[in-house]
Amino acid sequence: MKMIFLFLLALLVSCNKISNDPISKNLCNDLGAVTSKNGYTKNYYPNSINLESIGHYAAGKKDGFWKFFYRNGKVKAEGHYRYNKKQGYWKEYHKNGLVKSEGHIENCEPSGYWKFYDQKNNLIKEINY
Repeated sequence: MKMIFLFLLALLVSCNKISNDPISKNLCNDLGAVTSKNGYTKNYYPNSINLESIGHYAAGKKDGFWKFFYRNGKVKAEGHYRYNKKQGYWKEYHKNGLVKSEGHIENCEPSGYWKFYDQKNNLIKEINY
């Protein structure tokens, strides 16, 4: 009976961790379209002079360092792509310019140590994946 209780407790705790995890979704769902672009590019918001993103394409796929912007011009996110998939160190920002989250992505999943901050730059959560 004790083993069943421990199993159910472990299952409950693991399910709770997944549902409270700010980035538990598959990060490769954000692939974007493959294009005919090659090389460094700047993308602008429609009907605007404001940058939406800057980065590098290789054979039509995002590859290398990319930076994304809010309409107000502040950085929204920055990190690396490999074959159109997020890979490596990523950092997201709140609209006020302060860091929202930072950590490493490997094989479309969060990996290693991640930190999450509120809009006043207070550390609110740390997760080791």
